[in-house]
Amino acid sequence: MKRTLSARLFEAFFSFALLAFLAATAIVVTVSWTVYEGDAEERLSSQARATAEEVAGLDAAETAERLSTVMLSGIRITLVAADGTVLYDSEVDPATMTNHGDREEIIAARNGDESLVFRVSETTGTDALYTAVLLDEDGLTLRLSETRTSLASFLGRLIAPLTLAAFVAVGLSAVFAKAITKHVTAPLLDVDLESPMQSDGYREIDPLLARIDAQRTELVSKNEQLESAMAMRREFTGNVSHEMKSPLQVIGGYAELIESGMTNEEDTKEFAALIRSESEAMRVLIDDVLMLSRLDEGVEEESYPIDLASICQRVVIRLEPTANAHGAKVNITCKEPVYATGYEMLAEQAVYNLVDNALRYGGGEVEIDLSTSGDIARITISDNGHGVPEGMRERIFERFFRLDTSRSRSTGGTGLGLAIVKHAAEVMGGSVSVTDSSLGGASFMVTLPKANGVEASRPRPDS
Repeated sequence: MKRTLSARLFEAFFSFALLAFLAATAIVVTVSWTVYEGDAEERLSSQARATAEEVAGLDAAETAERLSTVMLSGIRITLVAADGTVLYDSEVDPATMTNHGDREEIIAARNGDESLVFRVSETTGTDALYTAVLLDEDGLTLRLSETRTSLASFLGRLIAPLTLAAFVAVGLSAVFAKAITKHVTAPLLDVDLESPMQSDGYREIDPLLARIDAQRTELVSKNEQLESAMAMRREFTGNVSHEMKSPLQVIGGYAELIESGMTNEEDTKEFAALIRSESEAMRVLIDDVLMLSRLDEGVEEESYPIDLASICQRVVIRLEPTANAHGAKVNITCKEPVYATGYEMLAEQAVYNLVDNALRYGGGEVEIDLSTSGDIARITISDNGHGVPEGMRERIFERFFRLDTSRSRSTGGTGLGLAIVKHAAEVMGGSVSVTDSSLGGASFMVTLPKANGVEASRPRPDS
């Protein structure tokens, strides 16, 4: 026997109503428990910090004496020595307690971390929430704990009201499912089979047409994106070809002169030097193109903490011949260890490109300043050159864009250096910008996500 559409709709609406009730109940219970636990954790953490401040500067004996006068409702206080011995406990005789050096919250506090641990107490046998604060460098640790209600107990108290609500939900779901089913099927039952297109029934084809239209729109959008990407690639390929054509023409011309035997020994050496110079320019251009291609493909590995001071030191050493050739001086200012989250190779390439630009196009004075602000690590590279006109400060990061074409080529620029800097910074979750420098030239600032909780492992340069 075939099932009717009304029966199918009734089952669907009824099931949906019950599932909605169950989902809403689960959400309410979960949110209630989460808020309940979150408030308890925040309260315990705040109390731990406040108590630690109250006994700050006291030795172990004085701390134990002071803690014996502290009364915290429902909170147990424990003082643990560096070797794990319990010196004081507000509820249990310390002499009867085992060594607490291996407790998770104690270990976390001594490692400089703040943790909240929920477990069954080995001393009292009850469920408890623990947190700990390191009081001094010797390892003296203050621990606070609070007896907590388990999730099972929390749910147990809700069984009666939830059961009643379930019965009510079943009844209401049945009533609403029947009413909605009748309302939905009424137009189908009223269809005039003689003139079906004149009936006020559903236009069953509308959802299909809407879906086709949505897919068409999506296809057009993707096609436009593809065409845009292809146009950009064609433009990029054209620019690369154009940039390579000039050095190839120079190389070919001088090589032809040498091959014809029309040059003397002195000219041959000069032409060979020019060919080598143009070959080096092509190598730099190819390296930059490959770097951009790798950046376009994205970085699959996870980022990690990188030492920006060490990176800047290496860049300055690598560019020392360039600095000497231009009679320039590079200074690094780093008043505190600065660590960022990113990729060392990309960060070093970005710094290298910016310092190299400053040396080639600046006025002989380059300043590298490392600093942090909130969750941001900053690398600021300033020079005393001609600066960047305000109207060009966005365009200079475009591929193959040059402020002065002839001057850039004469100094060995490819027009891709700043594009690599921008792309590398964005891949690492940062950005780059340019402003006027206090030295009178341009000031480029690269911002990266700051790596927190990392101690300096290398000597930082003096300012």
